[in-house]
Amino acid sequence: MGKGFFPYEYLTSYDMLDEPGLPPRSAFDSKLRSTKLADKDGSAFMWYNDLDVIPFMKAIKEQMKFFHGFGLDMFHDGVSLPGLAEKIMYQTCYEDENYIQPREIKPPEPFEFGKKRLESYRQQDKKTNRKFNLTMDHRAARKAELCVLAPLTKKTASADRINNFKGHINGNIIITCKSCNCARKDIPIHVFKQRKLLQHNANRLIYSIDEEQKEIYDLMKRNITGGPSIIFNRFAKAGFTVIRGGKKKCMKIIGYDANALYLWCLMNDMPCGRPVTIPLYDELIDDIFADKQFGFIEGDIETPEHLKAYFKEMTPIFKNGVIEPTGEVIGDFMADVGKKENKKAGRKLFGSYFGKQILIYSPLLKWYLAHGMVATKVHTFVKCHTARPFKKFGEKVSDARRAGDADKSKAVLAEAMKLVGNSPYGCAAMNKTKHRDVVYSSDDVDIRNKIEHYLFKDLEELQGGCEISNRKRNITLYNPIHMAVAVYLLAKLRMLEFYYDCIDFYFDCSDFEYCTRKWTQIADTLRLVRRTHFPDLVKPELREHFEAYKHEWFPRDDTPEHAAYDKRTPGLLKEEWRGNAMVSIASKTYICYEGDLIKKYFDEKAGDTVEVHHKTKCSAKGVQKSNNKDILTPEKFESVIKERVSLEATNRGFRIVKAIDFLDDLRISAQPKMQTYELTNVGCSFFYDKRIVLEDRISTIPLEI
Repeated sequence: MGKGFFPYEYLTSYDMLDEPGLPPRSAFDSKLRSTKLADKDGSAFMWYNDLDVIPFMKAIKEQMKFFHGFGLDMFHDGVSLPGLAEKIMYQTCYEDENYIQPREIKPPEPFEFGKKRLESYRQQDKKTNRKFNLTMDHRAARKAELCVLAPLTKKTASADRINNFKGHINGNIIITCKSCNCARKDIPIHVFKQRKLLQHNANRLIYSIDEEQKEIYDLMKRNITGGPSIIFNRFAKAGFTVIRGGKKKCMKIIGYDANALYLWCLMNDMPCGRPVTIPLYDELIDDIFADKQFGFIEGDIETPEHLKAYFKEMTPIFKNGVIEPTGEVIGDFMADVGKKENKKAGRKLFGSYFGKQILIYSPLLKWYLAHGMVATKVHTFVKCHTARPFKKFGEKVSDARRAGDADKSKAVLAEAMKLVGNSPYGCAAMNKTKHRDVVYSSDDVDIRNKIEHYLFKDLEELQGGCEISNRKRNITLYNPIHMAVAVYLLAKLRMLEFYYDCIDFYFDCSDFEYCTRKWTQIADTLRLVRRTHFPDLVKPELREHFEAYKHEWFPRDDTPEHAAYDKRTPGLLKEEWRGNAMVSIASKTYICYEGDLIKKYFDEKAGDTVEVHHKTKCSAKGVQKSNNKDILTPEKFESVIKERVSLEATNRGFRIVKAIDFLDDLRISAQPKMQTYELTNVGCSFFYDKRIVLEDRISTIPLEI
């Protein structure tokens, strides 16, 4: 049924919650959202309600069963899905025997176990009334099971008891070094062995950040950036607009989407080992490029003047900054629009030719240097070790999704694994400084005392009591935020690679143009090979190279088995939409229409052949689709570009309004009230400031900030 229904507008008092039956069907109609509950939905809803909580409990049990398969209690072992997914990811890493391995130590020369040490074991057991029965044959059959740091010698070899309540008897000892024997004490053998393995593999695992690395944590937090949403070309229509202002007309709009992009990032080189700041030296950049150093640099990087034309469409640097709506920054044309609409300066993520004191991950820095960019100054270098601890995790998620495609009975499990694969880095990026302690109280004296406490943050009055939010006294910031930063930067690297190492490399720039950071328009007669490739557009001298390497970018389609396998391979670029027109007004505000034919099939009810086309895709940030269908049309979006107008949108809903009351002399929130609202505001604005919009209203060039 999708989302459930709740009669928000029908409930006008708490007393109505005591009614013994369901509200009438008309109570589920919404004037705010201009929706009505259909008869078939109403009948299904009544039937579902009669089942009470049975469906919900069944779903919960199935979800618990899924996580129990990983040894996790979903209500105890993690905070929301990212917390559980993170534990599954680390489990997969630690359980991978091909990754977590003991160190290979060359066997030493044969030696005789020391007689003095053997006699000391006999005396130890005699003093504590333990049995001693350690034979030479048993000792000869044992090997060093704990030591992973160095081979045993006559001086270091010792016999460690498995059960410390028993003596040195056959079956109760393992041969290990003296240091491990002393360090283990009463720790169980399997626990101590796991610790030694992790110690040996420390530089191949992700470290948490502790108090000693506070400066590194602050550096990562300052420089964390999400995914950019940037418009390059605002209007493209087949047979109507031209490519880059030239003579070739646009003939097709194609949208590509990276499959499981963040999972692909997790499967690649991660910043492992303990991150440390090391002193800078002159050859640092050269050593990073030569793979002699790995980690993050905080530095200055810029595009040489002679390469600015090359990087003009997709600028390689993505940074957060304040964009002033002035002519010097966004151009006189758009500054005039901003002045009329009273636009203010705002902090946004945009593309640029240069970056000052930005954080750059080693793989991304190597790409920058290989494409001619110049690192002018390094302020800080955080050294890590490179490894791929989560590759097995990504393969496990991908295989589960492939199994769901092949067997529909496993589709639910496949969807669950999809969520797990997309979620684990979330806890690493979580800002714990915003966490609060929330308590409830109904005693006036207790409420007053909590309000007067120095950690008090906010208060909200509830029915018969108060919800009080306090700042935490202590916050331990141990999450590996550097892993999340690496994921975000690797995602940007993949998008740059697709543009410059694939599209721009194989195709002439007069044959394509980017619309947004996801959509491309192609200039050519529509002669396609299968789904995604345009061999006639590939440069003649590179066609053989393209055929050899195209499957590093796009899924294979030579056999059904290859197509099904690559459909779930992280990092490959799959076609998401294909059609003849697209209008991109601003970030996350676009419409794609006149979609191409996907398939034909015979409809028995209609008695005729039915054609299925790509659906119209529409996104309007901050606009309710159900209440603004009249403006979310191709004609209206085109009018924004052609007529330089903005579209008004009406949003309806309800919100909690806090009244103000006083408890003695203290100003607090009184009983909150729910109110409906109707807000009419600019929904689709012509204004755009992440790039300089030229006077043709369509083309853009990069900002110079």
